[in-house]
Amino acid sequence: MAEEEAAAASALADNIDRKGRNAYYYAHAHKSDGPDWDGKEEPQLLKTESTPAAGVEPVLVAKQITNYAWGDEDMKVKVYIDLPKIGELPKENITLDWTPTSFTLTIRDYEGGNLKLHYGRLFAEIENAKIKTKPEKILLTLFKTEETAWPCMNEGTPSK
Repeated sequence: MAEEEAAAASALADNIDRKGRNAYYYAHAHKSDGPDWDGKEEPQLLKTESTPAAGVEPVLVAKQITNYAWGDEDMKVKVYIDLPKIGELPKENITLDWTPTSFTLTIRDYEGGNLKLHYGRLFAEIENAKIKTKPEKILLTLFKTEETAWPCMNEGTPSK
């Protein structure tokens, strides 16, 4: 029996050696490179993440802001975001990045997490964007380049 298994293993290895990735048995060639099971049911830590290199900004994981209101005015669009105690957050934790066709509002360290509102394609172009922080809300003002009615913020829903 052991002789048959050795011959089968040899035929398998021979087929993989000859045909490489095109071998019928290629899937059997992969050997598990994970750690041996320690016999415990608890999860085992395989590795830890390293810290980013100097000068490299870590990736911000942020929850999408989905509860907000907006209004279209002649030359402005205003976005109202109610957030309890947002006025207590340091100003440097609230940032607004914008281009003529998009914006990203990022809030860091708010109630133990990060928040983001991002539109990658606005309904029309803007020439400026500003934020105002009040004790219980954020007011985001987008200044239009032309006096056009905005039926929506963009053609779809906010992007992630």
